[in-house]
Amino acid sequence: MKKTNTFLALLIIAFLCNAQDKPLYRYIFVENHKMGIMDQHGKVIVPARYNSIGNYSENLAAINFNDKWGFVDTNGSIVIKHQFDGTSGFVDGMAMIWSVEFPSDSDWEIYKYGFVDKNGKVVREPQFGEASDFSEGLAAVNVGDYDSPRWGYIDRSGKMVIEPRFDAAWKFSEGLAPVKIGDKEGYIDHNGLFVIEPRFDGAGLFSDGLASVRMGERNNGKYGYIDKNGEIVIAFQYDDVRPFENGVAAVKTGKSYYAGWEYIDKNGNKVTRVGEQYAAMQDFSEGLAAVKRAGKWGYIDSTGNLVIDIKYKDAGKFSEGLAVIKVDYKCGFIDRNGNVVIEPQFDVAWGFWGGLAWVRIGERAMYIDKTGKVIREWKED
Repeated sequence: MKKTNTFLALLIIAFLCNAQDKPLYRYIFVENHKMGIMDQHGKVIVPARYNSIGNYSENLAAINFNDKWGFVDTNGSIVIKHQFDGTSGFVDGMAMIWSVEFPSDSDWEIYKYGFVDKNGKVVREPQFGEASDFSEGLAAVNVGDYDSPRWGYIDRSGKMVIEPRFDAAWKFSEGLAPVKIGDKEGYIDHNGLFVIEPRFDGAGLFSDGLASVRMGERNNGKYGYIDKNGEIVIAFQYDDVRPFENGVAAVKTGKSYYAGWEYIDKNGNKVTRVGEQYAAMQDFSEGLAAVKRAGKWGYIDSTGNLVIDIKYKDAGKFSEGLAVIKVDYKCGFIDRNGNVVIEPQFDVAWGFWGGLAWVRIGERAMYIDKTGKVIREWKED
């Protein structure tokens, strides 16, 4: 990840690791302007000595020391020494790394991207102008530049296995990846062969067996959905869409900022009640989704029924049975029945992970448990 001076951006995440299938949670805390890592009981795993700490992913977390990035494991041991100008988290066994150059004849930094494996072996030195994270064993890389892109794919050994010939390329999902040639987008398989020829003006990732596609310009075109044979299964009719997840997708009709969103199933049938449209909708989580209408938020279930009244100034996703809600500029937590479990009192609050949630009151940042008990706190400047 790129260097940041914003502590808050990295504090609000709770990390879930898996050690021999046993859940293992890790959380960032701050002490004397340095970051450390603790467990769900408040025990310090990594002392607060790093400038920045990134998300744990695949049991490794990126750490910044003296402006260089490396990785620690869940015990806090350094497994990849600090040597990179920047890095992302591990995905599919690989982490993106990058170098930053500051040319004397330009006001812009130049970023070059490469990859490192979990053993610390750099399989590709930073050399690509752009790159995606690995997915399904492959990563899209641009061997050209921004004005003259040439995208291909490398495997985990760093070998170019799909020759650079695309004007744009994205990660694989469910065996297919969207790519662009000229002005049109289609889908290739792991061998680089077209399964769905480029004929769309926009193409999304596959999820739940379907992908959103667009005909026309981004601001004025229409979206629909195709299957993996390229057959149109839901006609081009929507002005904005989201991917399918657990059999439903949020779609929008019309340009209004205040209405137009509803849910459909994989046959294109409306899940939300006839006539029910919302200004905004979140994805489903634990069977409920937050919806917004007339400036307030509530929750619907997977059948489209309103199960928690639309009355909150803001609302978040359910996690571990609780969701953040905002009332009169203060945040608290409710359960799936809409009962207030922790009274609104926080200026900022994030969802529960591993039994803890990060919250803030003024300059006091803290982790609390589901009873509202403070597990650890510190002062933010």
